Amino acid sequence: MMSSALFAGCFALSLTASAALPSARQGLVQVNTEDLSPEVALSGDARGWHTVAADQVNEGTGPYWLRTQVDVPPREAGAPTPALALSVLGSWEAWWDGGLLGRNGQVGRTPSEEVPGRVDALLPLPTGLSAPGPHVLTMRISAHRLGFQPVGTVHYMQVGEAASLAQMRMLGLVPALCMLGALVLMGLYHLVRVRLAHGGLATLLLGVLCLAAAALVLMESWRGLANYPYPQHALRLRLQAAAVLAVAALLPATVHAAFGEPLRWLRWMGLGMGLLALVFVPGFDAKNSVALGASLVVSTALAVRAWRRGEPGGALGALAGLCFAGTLYLLEPWGFSERGFFVAFGGLLVCLTAIHARRQRQQQERFESATRAAERLQLELLKRSLQPHFLMNTLGALSEWVETEPAQAVRFIEALGAVYRHLLAVSGERTIPLARELELCRAHLEVMGCRQGTAFQLETEGVDLSAPVPPALLHTLLENAFSHNRYVSPHTFRLESSLVAEGTGPRRRYVFLAPPGTGTRPGGGEGTGSRYLRARLEEAFPGAWRLEDGPTDAGWRTRVEVPA
Repeated sequence: MMSSALFAGCFALSLTASAALPSARQGLVQVNTEDLSPEVALSGDARGWHTVAADQVNEGTGPYWLRTQVDVPPREAGAPTPALALSVLGSWEAWWDGGLLGRNGQVGRTPSEEVPGRVDALLPLPTGLSAPGPHVLTMRISAHRLGFQPVGTVHYMQVGEAASLAQMRMLGLVPALCMLGALVLMGLYHLVRVRLAHGGLATLLLGVLCLAAAALVLMESWRGLANYPYPQHALRLRLQAAAVLAVAALLPATVHAAFGEPLRWLRWMGLGMGLLALVFVPGFDAKNSVALGASLVVSTALAVRAWRRGEPGGALGALAGLCFAGTLYLLEPWGFSERGFFVAFGGLLVCLTAIHARRQRQQQERFESATRAAERLQLELLKRSLQPHFLMNTLGALSEWVETEPAQAVRFIEALGAVYRHLLAVSGERTIPLARELELCRAHLEVMGCRQGTAFQLETEGVDLSAPVPPALLHTLLENAFSHNRYVSPHTFRLESSLVAEGTGPRRRYVFLAPPGTGTRPGGGEGTGSRYLRARLEEAFPGAWRLEDGPTDAGWRTRVEVPA
């Protein structure tokens, strides 16, 4: 035992006297890739050793040797013996001032000989070799099972009180874990709104973005929560990179959907150029930083465009959140995903959620207002259909048919009953399939044909019978046509439908043409029918519809556009 202590003392004295040995405080270490015995490696011989930056150590699978000076900080009398915290991607053996300090896994010349060590380790220092000042750390390392080519395999070396080092590590996780819980709750809340409250694309994207950000925070915290064997580090980095790419793609997509950016290519061109640059960036951390930086730039450009367009819904608030995240990114771009991300994106997502909640409340208020208006106008339309003048004419014609043309009377009664059955069935719906609306329209044309003593047809082209439309939309257009025209001969009404690409998504366009009759009176204006149409469209498609009408040579033309 005395000879071992004497050897260690001589070893420490020889290396401490050597000015060539670098210090970990300066970020430098010495490495040697030769297959040395521990005695030779610890002898202080400088042959075969070369100095490299500590964060650039990457000597392949090894085994290779590493040595450097590590400082033990001063401490008060009676303080606990310090410990050495190491983070190395590999299996290793460590010597402290020439004495064996500990092992992490088993170093091997081949993958079969090696037993993987854990990424992080905390080793108590020997009581007699923990005096304040520089000490010599020597390590033998092998890394046959990395699974990727890292920039550096040595992450940090630090000496301190064991309890303080462990506490510092856990305290660093607390803010990230708190934000993780908030992000998961925010994401689930938005997805539930999509499922139960029929939220739109912006709600869906915001929910998925929150969960992607939560996944990234979880991947960053995984290492602190579970001290895994070093081969799993490659899996963690790949999952982390996938989460970064998801966040980088979803953030501008969410901003795009929230503010209705009309230029899709602007989002994808900027983001695509940034992500393509990842091919030329070495290391996972650098790739992640470039991807998040490109995402922030594109999202900020979209928010600026929305603000300049005067887009309602808080473009200025989103811009403030993006500027906050961008500022934290610029302060530490290469470590942003590890340290600043959970603060920056947490604040940004809170801003986006608040803006989204405000827009949802405004849409709900518009929806409720449109519902009340539609219900009131629906009652007015039913009153108009049952007005005394209409009833007297209908009953007069019916009594004459009962005496002279019983078959015509039966046909009229059946058609009139079909109209009111359809109106009763659809009156409480927000939207109905176009097929049901066309059934109502054809029943109404049958009634009017009986009353006018002629035949009316409704032709359709390009229609999707399952497409949703507000109830009585086309029926109201037919009523308006008969209110402003007198048809004494057979006429055909036309409905054309087509899909158009416009704005943020495809839209369905309906064009209804009512032919001119005799004694035509000017149509349009803001009568009961027109107000009913606008109220129903606002109720079914809040803020996302368009209605235009006017005279043409072929008759009165009405064009309606709604989301497909």
